[in-house]
Amino acid sequence: MALIPGGVTAPAAYVAGGVAAGVKRSGRPDLAIVLSDRDANAAGVFTTNCVKAAPVLLGAAMVLEQPSRVRGIFAVSGCANAMTGEEGIEDNRTILAAAESELGLPGGTLLPACTGVIGPRIPVDRIVRALPSLRGALARGVEGSERAAHAILTTDTRVKQSAVRVRLGDGTVVRVGGIAKGSGMIAPRLALPHATTLGFLTTDARVGPAALSRVLAHSAERTFNMVNVDGDMSTNDTVYLLANGAAGGESADDDTAFAGAVETVMESLARQIARDGEGATKLLTVNVEGARNLLDARAAARAVVGSTLVKAAIFGADPNVGRIAAALGYSGARLDPSKLSVHLARPRGDVPLIVDGQPVRTLENGGAIRIRDLLRQLDEVPLKIHLHEGRARATAWGCDLSYAYVQINAAYRT
Repeated sequence: MALIPGGVTAPAAYVAGGVAAGVKRSGRPDLAIVLSDRDANAAGVFTTNCVKAAPVLLGAAMVLEQPSRVRGIFAVSGCANAMTGEEGIEDNRTILAAAESELGLPGGTLLPACTGVIGPRIPVDRIVRALPSLRGALARGVEGSERAAHAILTTDTRVKQSAVRVRLGDGTVVRVGGIAKGSGMIAPRLALPHATTLGFLTTDARVGPAALSRVLAHSAERTFNMVNVDGDMSTNDTVYLLANGAAGGESADDDTAFAGAVETVMESLARQIARDGEGATKLLTVNVEGARNLLDARAAARAVVGSTLVKAAIFGADPNVGRIAAALGYSGARLDPSKLSVHLARPRGDVPLIVDGQPVRTLENGGAIRIRDLLRQLDEVPLKIHLHEGRARATAWGCDLSYAYVQINAAYRT
């Protein structure tokens, strides 16, 4: 497997683009599209929030009803189109139909996604007027992916994309690429069949709809569902995976190399989302080992990256290790506190924080100052936690909680 440039347009027979339609008051790009030159199979995972946005309801139905008749993804940023009732659903249908007509596509072949402020109706007229410009902005290669990646951002500070090339078991070389957005309101619990987290993945491998859904759901659980920026689950979390088969070769339905490529791209995007959390100054990576089972390992890792007190301590470079232990204690994972160990992982050697359930003595005798200095220097804070209960492990990603997060969200609408 090799990392390659190009994001969603790295696989064969895909184009993408993005333009400004006036959805965002800032004037930044807010319409994005990813298109396959041919019909593609599609899979999707969506928010489990019971308050679901119109594009989530529509997209889930499309993936379930016609997974082999998709040509692309149409995304709007700046307006979530959530809590808009039947009118919001009709608005989304109107936009999709107009886009399909503008692009010469069959009806019902574009999947919807939206992100932004919850509540307002989507500005249909402005979006429809911008469709000719969007068609003109379509491009292949790095340029197309970059345009689409920019157009789905809201409070994000950078684009998020990744792509890999991999050789399958039959010798066919295929590509998997993706773009994502996510900065705040990030604690997705994506599930079938139903971040804000948005993720759009493409591949030129030949994969059937059922296998595509299986691979996406498995990878989402290990990657996007292990990200926590602020503990809030969005109404709009959506991840799509399209497979157009343009690379040829045999079916990759059961090819482990293909599944590994999808997970690699999604893990890269998940880390980028966590690193770009609203107001974040540090990426927090939590590796849990020695859990009794996978559910316990994931619960423990999620609890630590999701703890407001841990996040605040990381921001302040405060070695308050009791907060980590407390989060593990309420995580639901089975553990014996007297066996617990926590280390700050470093290439030059791990730094012990908790050993046999006790804070290391050096933290009480001047060691805290050295740990604080070390934490201040780190862009990524990697915690290694061992429960000493079994052999299961899991990784979760988050970020620190800074003053800037409150500033951003105290005036998000105003």
